This record gives sequence, C-alpha cells and structure tokens, in this order.
Amino acid sequence: MEAAELQEGKDAAAYNMPAREHQVDRTDRLFGPEEAAPPDQRLARQLRRLQEVLQQTGAAAAREVAQQAGLLDGEATLDKLRRVPLLRKEDLPRVQAQRWPLGGWVWWERVRRLFVSPGPIVDPEGPGPDYWGCAAALHAAGFRAGDVVLNTFSYHLTPAAWMMDGGLQVLGAVVIPGGVGNTEIQARAASQLRATGYTGTPSFLATLLQRMDDLALSVHFQVALVTAEPLPGSLRVRFEGRGIRTQQAYGTADVGLVAYECPRKQGMHLLDRCLVELVDPHTHEPVPPGRPGEVVVTLLDPTYPLLRLATGDVSILVEQPCPCGRTAPRLAGILGRVAEAVKVRGIFVHPGQLREAASRHPEVQRFQFVVRRAGDRDQLVARVEAARSDPDLARRFAETVQAVTTLRAEVEVLPPGSLGEVERVLVDERRWD
Repeated sequence: MEAAELQEGKDAAAYNMPAREHQVDRTDRLFGPEEAAPPDQRLARQLRRLQEVLQQTGAAAAREVAQQAGLLDGEATLDKLRRVPLLRKEDLPRVQAQRWPLGGWVWWERVRRLFVSPGPIVDPEGPGPDYWGCAAALHAAGFRAGDVVLNTFSYHLTPAAWMMDGGLQVLGAVVIPGGVGNTEIQARAASQLRATGYTGTPSFLATLLQRMDDLALSVHFQVALVTAEPLPGSLRVRFEGRGIRTQQAYGTADVGLVAYECPRKQGMHLLDRCLVELVDPHTHEPVPPGRPGEVVVTLLDPTYPLLRLATGDVSILVEQPCPCGRTAPRLAGILGRVAEAVKVRGIFVHPGQLREAASRHPEVQRFQFVVRRAGDRDQLVARVEAARSDPDLARRFAETVQAVTTLRAEVEVLPPGSLGEVERVLVDERRWD
C-alpha cells in the first residue's frame, strides 16, 4: 500500500471509521417541484405568500408600512409593493435602535436566536428546520445525506454558520462545526473525519487545501458551497481540478439565502422565499433584465418580514431558461456595491466603523483603509499618519480595528503629509477575474 493509504487507514481506525470514500449519487435533480414552476405561477404564489405574511405577522413596523402602501387592502401586487420606500441595509443600525424590538420589524414571539453582525445589525432567527433557506442551494451543489461537512463559517454571534448548519441538517448531512481560524486543526479534522463537503468562503478553502498539502494530509472533499465573497474563476478551476465540485450562493445576514448556482453555473437562481427586485439605485425604479441594478429583497416570512431591503449589492437579472430545468430568474453574479461598505473576508466593513476605530487614537491625524487581494486572501490595510512617533502605534491600532470590525488589519504608519487630503475612508483595490 502507498504511505498515504496507510495513513488514511490509521486515521480512520483512530476514529473507528471505515477506511473508504463516501459514495453517493450527486446527479443534479430538483430539491422540490416549486423549482420548476412556471414563472407566472411563481410570482402569483409569492404575492399570495406576501399577503399571508403581512396578515399574520406581529411585526408592527411591517404592518404599518404595508398599510400605507395598500398591501393590506385587497390582493398584494408588485405595484403596491413598490410604493414601499426602500429600507437601506446601512440604515438598519439606526432603525433598530430607535424602536424596540428591532425597529418594530420583528415578530418577537417567534424569535429563537439573535445574532449581531458588524454595524452593529441584529439578525433574528425564527422557527423552522431551515429558517435561512440553505437546503435547496446545498442540494443543488451536490450535498447529500450522509456527507460529512466541514462548516467553516463562524458560530460566534453572526448567522452564516447557522444558515448552512440548518440546511445541512435538513439534508441529513453530518456537520463538523469548524468555525473560523485554527487552520491546522481544521485541516487535520477534515482529513481524519474524511469530510466530503465544505462550506465557507472560497479563500479559506484555498488556504485549507494548501495547509493540508503542506501537512501531507489526504483530502476527501467532493463538494463545496462557497459564499460571503466573490469566487474568482481561477479558484474554481483550481478546486475542480482537484475533484471538488464547487458552486456558490448569495445571501445576506438579514434575510438568509437569496440565490444559488446550479451545476450549469450560468448565474444564481432566485429562491422563492424572497421576492427580489433590481432597481436603479438613484431613481429606485425597476431596471429591465440584462441591465445592472441594486438587489432589493422582500423576505416572505412573518418572523422578520423586511419589505424592500436595499442590500447595496449590484447585479443583473437573467430571465432566459436555464438548461437545468429550474425556472427561477437568475442573478448574473454580484458586480459590486452601491454603498460605501465593502465585504472583506466575508464580513461587511462600514466606513463608520473605521472612523470609530481611528477616533480612539487621537494621535492619528489622517488615515485611510485599503482592501487588497494577496494570492487568494483579502487584506485590510490601514495607512495612518501620526502626530508623534510611537513604535507601538501599529500594534495598538490593529488591535482597535479588530475589536471594532472583528477583522485583522495590517497597519502602515506613514510620515506626516504622505496621505494628503483623504477623500475616501475605505478604498477597494481588488480586481476579480
């Protein structure tokens, strides 16, 4: 036997596991018949669901806004929905702080978990085995019952890990709650437990595979669902060259999953759990298919019935039929951000957070944050000018940034006058292929 096979046998024996690959049928098939529903029937069903949600919910703000738009009188229509003013994601911290609970947008009696995302924005979770709607996306990506899946999203305060966890439980998969960090420990666990699936960011999958190679560990991943950051084509080619079927999904911490790729990888199919519009970010009018617009989401759930949440993400709607048989419209990827906030290593960073971090260091006269891409990982770089020399400033400033944003930053202390007049607090220099 080869040395790697001998080691695999030892690893499996140590965990009382059989030394064999998990063989399942990953042939693409629909998760449910609604995925193939005619478009007009889908929209009619979503509008009926919207009406039911607004009639059921105990979220006072949602009912008030719906009443003003006429959504509680007669049938719900798209025209009535579009009378609702956009609720901007970056405004949620202020809205939630003004009125309890959570700005009046949540039906408190249905809440079972509360998460706190950067901003800070509170994200409630309601009842149900797959509240966040991830099961269909995982199924389309080839995950099946019996898969052992390393879930590398954080289980601490933010909801991404719980989103995936709920969908995996519905499918009957076994979850390794890896969380973030501890790359070597996760690499060894994935190898020893013969993990066949991966969920997390694409950049961490690249890092994990490199560490497994460095440690001469066997890799058993067969499927991966990645999200929270763009998936460059070069990374997908690299993963699939190693036999890892890799698909991506799109969602937000506020509403859960919005869209997902099928194996054809010709855009991301919209989930029926949300009613999605693409609008001109300036006029707020709908944009036609094929034209870029801001993604606006209405969550069809009575627990947190956000109406017309403007995500700040820009995409293009594709309505042409997909060869996979799923009939939902697709998002042609995420093209960028309307608002100033950017996503770094899967976490939104708001300029206001960076101003708050800098304000804790009065010796810093000017500052600017730059997001760059080094290899397969995002870098957050803080460039600061200080009034006086302090050899410990870089370390202290980095600690403050991490405390405020949860992200590690590289700090460059520059001579006074280097930055000139800073027009933007946060600059994204990344380029995606």
